[in-house]
Amino acid sequence: MEYIVAVIVGLGLSQLAGLITTVYLHRVLAHKAIRLHPALIMLMRIGTWMFTIVSPREWVAVHRKHHNFSDVEGDPHSPHIEGYWQIMIANVYYYKREARNDNTLEKYAADLPHDRLDKFLFRYPELGFVFTGALLVLLMGLGPGLVALTVHTVVYIILNAAINGAGHTFGYKSFENDATNLKLLALVTFGEGLHNNHHARPASPKLSAFRGELDPAWPFIRFLEKLGLAKVLTKADQGWENHRRRIPTTTVSPLGTSSLKAVAKD
Repeated sequence: MEYIVAVIVGLGLSQLAGLITTVYLHRVLAHKAIRLHPALIMLMRIGTWMFTIVSPREWVAVHRKHHNFSDVEGDPHSPHIEGYWQIMIANVYYYKREARNDNTLEKYAADLPHDRLDKFLFRYPELGFVFTGALLVLLMGLGPGLVALTVHTVVYIILNAAINGAGHTFGYKSFENDATNLKLLALVTFGEGLHNNHHARPASPKLSAFRGELDPAWPFIRFLEKLGLAKVLTKADQGWENHRRRIPTTTVSPLGTSSLKAVAKD
């Protein structure tokens, strides 16, 4: 039973890490679509350090460069350049390779605050990983703690790889860009699977654009707004009309076959 609990804890931590990634790293830092209360910012910074295995400045820089060179030469993690399975299996390698590029950090993350905590603690996410692992072992015991940490790490890495790999390979397109939408992936990545929508309007605080699409992070963001802990800075439901160049929905299967369904223009 304790190992079943450990798996559940690991899955829960991976989802917490996903929520922190999409709200804080992605919508707050990378695209400045949302502003958070300073107290919540500190919690998000600590959560990033403990659960995401990434440095905020590095994540933002790599992500912004990805938008600048989406699926062309210069994209840090394009499945069309590196190969689909290379991204799905070694996404962390491609992320780390670009994150070590000082020019990328200087060009794409120069606007981000960089205080002493960033310089001496949060820039070392490996320490956060070790701290979280030690805490899990202390609370749950050696075996269950390591299982929880392993499940969390593996699931978080796989889901992020799926956004970069599958999210540029399989699924449907509502807008004319290289990314795709995967509704099932969106459900387990707090909306990040709606990648085609995101590439159409990167600064939108909400990733769902049409009926039938769900961005699970959006109700959480609205709840934070009601509590006075967040403020949405960019348009959510307005503004899509400038990007609604709906195209025929092409769904590509992993076997390489495709089906085409016409979609009416908005």
